[in-house]
Amino acid sequence: MAIADPSPPLTRGHKKKARTRQLLLDTALEVLAEQGEGFTVADLASRAGVSHGTFYNYFSDRDQLIEALVPLIVIRFAERMADEVTEADPAARFAHITANGFDLAIREPDTVRVALSIDAVQRGLLADGPLAYFRQDLADGYKTGRFIGTLDEGTVDLVLGTLLFAARRIVDGDHTVAYRRSILSRLLQALGIEANEAAKIAAAAVAETT
Repeated sequence: MAIADPSPPLTRGHKKKARTRQLLLDTALEVLAEQGEGFTVADLASRAGVSHGTFYNYFSDRDQLIEALVPLIVIRFAERMADEVTEADPAARFAHITANGFDLAIREPDTVRVALSIDAVQRGLLADGPLAYFRQDLADGYKTGRFIGTLDEGTVDLVLGTLLFAARRIVDGDHTVAYRRSILSRLLQALGIEANEAAKIAAAAVAETT
């Protein structure tokens, strides 16, 4: 899945440069998903079918390439996970955003593998991306009494840690409907939603993405 660079080309020359830059970004996503951050410029150039010199026309080094890729991944997560989320109920919103994230892991495993392996992406997701939405939905849920207990860092870590672990399992192929429903239902119960209602909310959220 291409991670589109939103910068618009202006001329024919710009278009060619934009295509090459996009090729390097797309190839970097593939190589990062396979090898992690240990890849070399030679690995990337060979996979993309370009010369070393071409690579250095666009990026000063491998780190600058990864730095350019990070915000594009964060934007992709934000677009997909917030897609068509209109529920007023914090529990339903939480479930819908989570189900969208699971669907992204199924449809674009390379994107999610890279997000799980690069600290800078995770920091971006926490600061400006969909993981920040989770914090807000949790806060809204506790504020309105929809969730039971007190929102603290332990609760946030429990929720986000479970979601990250589930995402790893999903990109590795364990993405049955039953598994996704189970994770969502268990998390909702941990937040204080009664078991039968949690199961219904989870089933409805997963159904939206299948």
